[in-house]
Amino acid sequence: MSYPGGGGGQWQPQNNPYGQQPQQGGYPQQPQQPGGYPQQPQQGGYPQQGGYPQTGPQGFPQQGFPQTGPQGFPQQGFEQQPYGYAPMGGEPPKKKRTGLVVTAVVAVLLLLGGGVTFFALQKSDPAANAGQDTPEVAAKNLIEQLGSGDVVGIMASLAPAEAALSKDYMESMTKEMKRLEILKPEADPNKLTGVEFKSENIKFDEAATEKINDHLTINKLVEGKITITSDASKIPLTDKLVDALGTEFSTTTSKSETVDITAEVKKRGTPIGIASIKVGDKWYPSAFYTIANAVLEEEKLKWPAQGIAAQGANSAEDAAKQMVNAALDADLEKVIALLPPDEAGVLQDLGPLLVKEAGKTKPTGAKLNALETDVKDVAGGKQVTVKKLSITAEGETVTITRDGDCYSAEVPGQGNQKLCADEITQLVKQQGGKNIPNEAVEIIGRVASSVMKTGVGVVSTEVDGKWYVSPVRSYYELALSLFRGFEPKDVDALIALLKK
Repeated sequence: MSYPGGGGGQWQPQNNPYGQQPQQGGYPQQPQQPGGYPQQPQQGGYPQQGGYPQTGPQGFPQQGFPQTGPQGFPQQGFEQQPYGYAPMGGEPPKKKRTGLVVTAVVAVLLLLGGGVTFFALQKSDPAANAGQDTPEVAAKNLIEQLGSGDVVGIMASLAPAEAALSKDYMESMTKEMKRLEILKPEADPNKLTGVEFKSENIKFDEAATEKINDHLTINKLVEGKITITSDASKIPLTDKLVDALGTEFSTTTSKSETVDITAEVKKRGTPIGIASIKVGDKWYPSAFYTIANAVLEEEKLKWPAQGIAAQGANSAEDAAKQMVNAALDADLEKVIALLPPDEAGVLQDLGPLLVKEAGKTKPTGAKLNALETDVKDVAGGKQVTVKKLSITAEGETVTITRDGDCYSAEVPGQGNQKLCADEITQLVKQQGGKNIPNEAVEIIGRVASSVMKTGVGVVSTEVDGKWYVSPVRSYYELALSLFRGFEPKDVDALIALLKK
């Protein structure tokens, strides 16, 4: 199977602008994310994250859609900061409803983040999704399903990798939320609850269709209306959680906002681009490419004529090791090449532009002496966790070793320091003193211990026989590790603390 992305030769898999990643070493959110991705300077008037919109935890744009909490219910209404990125300096940009229009469409495409963990899941295997013969039909099919409210159909129409990311994470997170008695046992991730979408009189300008390359086409939406309605009271939360949220939540009425696409297009002077990508010999609408195209339009930038070709490793472990070395060398092009082409094709298509906007970066000068890892199967790939890590920087070598649920750090001048999972609670008590309630201390200690026992690492995925580091799946596993450290009694304890 061939995919978009890559350097213009054999198409490499598609998309993924990645949601807001944990800041531990991972591209594209240039501060460090899982995998040790380099921090990039903000320059050239380009949005944060190398020109890509900062999004919610699962890749959902933080604007134009109800921002939601852990259970998916709205917290701040519809209007959020455009695209979620901060200005390069001075006053924040004025809010633009153009972004709302794009997000309204992308919202139904992606349904990945902002805490909407159980709103929608496609029922079928993403790999079996039926694509369309042309990009125009793919885009139209998406909007038609939006109008019918067929969320499962919408998910099924997405590019396979986008649908798979959503499916894998939502299944796992929904299971954890049921275990923690946050969601009712009957909560069905295959059904949409709490949010409804409706489209009316949608029209594309086929003459204005923009063919970026042989695997990416931007269809132009010019007319119609899109209405988003949210009703938090319909979310299948357990009774104890509804009670804890109080009468303000239980009496919540639905909120709706209608976007007049025709008026917005007239105001901005240009149509709204909906991206379709080619995977194999079929076309699919893509949320990731749609968001990227919207940002490029806002910044008046063009898609590069040729992208960065994906360059995978021979094993999951080797992919992680190459990523660490690329980060230490500040080799952004290599970092992008090591991302999964089926999830990160959008970044590889944008690659030359991202590298240019990042500017020249100097290698850290640090050297990776050793990286020993443990590997286990997780949804969609293999999780590579650190067993031993040794790095030399400025003449000094730091070595971190994991043995069971204990970590040892050998630091010059400080000797060998060791910390085990069962010591976390006591450490929190010592550091927090009387400022942290005992119940909270116990919860923090238990969750931290769970993460230590699981191990911290990255997720590698296999595409066409090669292995790549997936920042999105790495973040998902970290988030799931945190959830797995909680117990139902912890939720009860937190509720009790909130009521005090």
